[in-house]
Order: sequence, then structure tokens, then C-alpha cells
Amino acid sequence: MKLNQSVQRATAILRAAAERPTGDTASGLARSAGLPTSTALRLIHTLESEGFLTRQGNGHYVIGLVLARLGHDAGHGHLLDSTARAALDWVAAQTHETVTLSVVRGRDDLDVVLQVDTPHLIQAVNWVGRRFPLHASSSGKVLLASFEPTRLQRFLQDPLEQYTTATITDPDVLRREIGLVASRGYAEIVDELEDGLASISVGIVESEGRLVATLNVSGPSFRFDSRGRAAALKSMRAAVEHIQARLGDDISRAGG
Repeated sequence: MKLNQSVQRATAILRAAAERPTGDTASGLARSAGLPTSTALRLIHTLESEGFLTRQGNGHYVIGLVLARLGHDAGHGHLLDSTARAALDWVAAQTHETVTLSVVRGRDDLDVVLQVDTPHLIQAVNWVGRRFPLHASSSGKVLLASFEPTRLQRFLQDPLEQYTTATITDPDVLRREIGLVASRGYAEIVDELEDGLASISVGIVESEGRLVATLNVSGPSFRFDSRGRAAALKSMRAAVEHIQARLGDDISRAGG
């Protein structure tokens, strides 16, 4: 039976990345996979766009969280199994609102992969599998705050769609908002994505400071007011610290 050569080359790159928990450069992955650099670069960029590889700030590529979600063999598996689920359950019990976990897909997007619902009759719909506009969602603003200046500038050059009267569509206003998110370590929205919806998000980062996921709590704005969001933030930060500690343990075990 004839095998697909492109798939074989892609899996060779993924194996090379999996063998290096701290990552490797594109040229390093090409050498390990035994591929010409030009061929490897095309495959690496495709794998990155699909979330199977993630490029770190130092230029090294590591296994992406989308691959970890498909098969928990990657170093970030605990983000997506019992550790994250238990953390989300705990935050939901503390806040009585809907809690979600989103993972960074590629470099410029987020996927909602876990959700714990509130006991209230009025609650958010099922967000799993959905994506949100970065400028009008709290998790999206956390991702934007992780962008280096040139990436953020490129993002702000495109028109910002208005979803409600509260949506920020002015690039300068959004830039100031992103700066505030970066300085305080969380993002929140009220009626910006949908009238009547409020949410708050905190980033989950690796030991090197790279954003890998976001933890979000959302609810109707009449109930999830400023006091509710402030109280939720305390629980969220505690849960994020726990997830990050387990993430760090996974990376240490993989490296050692």
C-alpha cells in the first residue's frame, strides 16, 4: 500500500518536536526529521496554523495544545483532563456562573475546549467548539495582550466589527484597553460581545511566560456585576496557579 509522503513528513516533524519539550528551531526540526529546510518550513507553518505546533517567543516550536487535546500524549495534557476539569468545577462552585477553558490555537486564535455550567436557569449557552472575536471577548483581549507590538499593530489595522453599542471599534481605544489588560493580568467585558453578557478572563502561561490558555467566567450582566467579577477573579487566580503548577510539573517530567 502506497503511503502519503506529505503526511509522513508532517508526522516526522511532530515526532521531532515531541522529543524536545523545550522546543527547537525550524531548521533544527528539519534536520531531525531529515527534510530540506524549505519543505520543513511549509509543513511547520501549516502545522502551526492548525494548532499542532506552537511557536514560542524564542523562536522554538513545541507541540501545540490542539494536538494535546486530540491525544493526551503531549506535555500539556493535564490542562485538558482531570486537573483542568477539577479547577473549573471548583471555580464554578465558588462563583455559581459558567466557567470555560480556551486553548491558544496557532498564534492568533482561541478554541473553547471545556465548559462547566451554572445551576442558574439563566446561563450562557454551550461555548465549546466556538470562537470569539478577539476585540469583543475577555479571553480574546487576554490573547491580544500577549501579542508583541508588531503583531498587535497588524491586528489593529483591520476593521473591528461592532457587535453591540458597547463594542470597542476604535483601534486607539482598544490599544489602551489591551495595555490595561497586560498591566493588571486579566480582562473583562460588559455587553461588548452581546447585550446582557459579562465575562472575565485570566491567562494561563507556561514557565517561560508564553500564553497557552485562558480561564473565563461569564454570566448575565445584571447578575455578574462588578462585585461578582471581583470575587470571581480571586477564585480564578487560585485555579490558574494550580493549573500552571501542574503544567510546570508536566514539562519537568517530560524534560527529565
